[in-house]
Amino acid sequence: MKVRGICRKLGFVAKKMGRVVLVLATVLTIGSVETNYSGGIITAQAHSGRTDSQGGHRDNKNASGLGSYHYHHGYSAHLHPNGVCPYDNSNVTSSTKTSTQTSNSSSTPETKAESTLKLDDYSLVFEVTYYYNNNSDLQSTVGNGGQKLLEHFVNNGMAEGRKGSDNFDVKIYKENNKDLETAYGDSLKKYYEHFLETGHKENRIHN
Repeated sequence: MKVRGICRKLGFVAKKMGRVVLVLATVLTIGSVETNYSGGIITAQAHSGRTDSQGGHRDNKNASGLGSYHYHHGYSAHLHPNGVCPYDNSNVTSSTKTSTQTSNSSSTPETKAESTLKLDDYSLVFEVTYYYNNNSDLQSTVGNGGQKLLEHFVNNGMAEGRKGSDNFDVKIYKENNKDLETAYGDSLKKYYEHFLETGHKENRIHN
């Protein structure tokens, strides 16, 4: 009798233990969580719970390991950093394009259009007809166009000491204004510029 009683007790304990083991195995299988971070996407393995209209749901027990709320909408459980779904290709593409455009715009040097030279600004030292007739070497290379001749005069002729008109001779201006030599030395273009800015107002000798 005692042996039978002991066997019954052992059988009851075995059943209890079997149920406990079965429950633990189920919990470990369904509730097992693995959180991964790859390519900026935080995901978790499957777990129970229905999703809401936004494709996510509450996870008060944090079975996913992602906090109290996360998203699915057809993918593994994941979060939306800064409100952006990492699976939304349009957001990734748009972000990449914006970043590329910003990078390109910042690396491209800004170019400013050069201001067009005006004949009126140089009328005290330059006349188109005079410059053309008295610089034969330019007649075949530059031509008789007023703008082209002015550009040559400003960019090259001044520094070379060429006369742009009968009204001004840079060599005479330099010779008769010794106070300018300290500042300008042999930079002939500076003498032209000085005369245009202040020299003509001071009635300095210039021809």
